[in-house]
Amino acid sequence: MGNVSVFWELAKLGGFLGRKGDGEPGWQTIWRGWMKLQAMVQGAELDLRLE
Repeated sequence: MGNVSVFWELAKLGGFLGRKGDGEPGWQTIWRGWMKLQAMVQGAELDLRLE
């Protein structure tokens, strides 16, 4: 997975729909996706500690 793919996936997590006329995702959307990913990682780590 290349850098561009990572940004697009983060943007999707941040709410970017990626429709034909939407253009490129912005930094705020990518940041929202990053924060959502971090929350998922923290949840998975917590789950592993509780087992």
